Amino acid sequence: MPETVTIPSLKALLKFPFQGPNWQNRFIIGSVLTFGGFIIPIIPLIFVAGYSLQIMRQAIQGQELELPDWNDWGRLAVDGLRMLGVGFIFLLPGLVVMVVGMGLYFAGSFTLPIMTVFGQDNSAPSAIFPVLLLLLMAIFFLSLLVGFVLFALGAIPLPAATANFVAKDHFGAAFHVREWWPLLRVNKLGYLIAFVVVLGLYMALSFIIMIVYYTIILCFLAPFLAGPIGFYLALISAALFGHTYRESQDLLAQAGPQPEPAAA
Repeated sequence: MPETVTIPSLKALLKFPFQGPNWQNRFIIGSVLTFGGFIIPIIPLIFVAGYSLQIMRQAIQGQELELPDWNDWGRLAVDGLRMLGVGFIFLLPGLVVMVVGMGLYFAGSFTLPIMTVFGQDNSAPSAIFPVLLLLLMAIFFLSLLVGFVLFALGAIPLPAATANFVAKDHFGAAFHVREWWPLLRVNKLGYLIAFVVVLGLYMALSFIIMIVYYTIILCFLAPFLAGPIGFYLALISAALFGHTYRESQDLLAQAGPQPEPAAA
């Protein structure tokens, strides 16, 4: 039977970033880079993303989880760029819909007052301005709704697709749907649990930052907590989804050959 995520294994997973040789220095470097991502956009996070893929690779291969050395910066940069590229492509449809909807709304909101000024002597154009404003608002909220749905549809398979490219060490493997879709389908509960754990951690740690931020004495610490917390979430997410991918492979192997889809 494949090793599923149990309470003891989950406790071990949550503690692994604080164990192993020289974990303090390795965790501090990752935290500083994550914090740097709030100051210098993207570039520091490329290395953090590449580092998290090393953790995912350990989990997929069934190795003992530990923080590796920050030594192969070239490999970290390549892996990080590939990971960000995969995420960008999967989430691009939702992003495009949201940007287009917001663009139409703000462009219309800017031009409507100008049209009102030039249409003061003509009651017909002035009469349709409220209708146009309502239409723009409808487009704005509809784009947010559709964009959110597309974001969700892209985010659901993203961990399995990312793990597949990490396992195969090939960027294109993230888009080989026939390879990772059976893994996602055979272990729906496992991926659901992984999503719930990651989301729960994110909400709990965000709540801690919020409490610190609203504490008069400790509020100045809140920005500095974002670095270690963000790095910790990246490590746990990579380990958990890597473990789920490995578990899915075991489940698929036990299930045997899958029937081919019937021809239309």
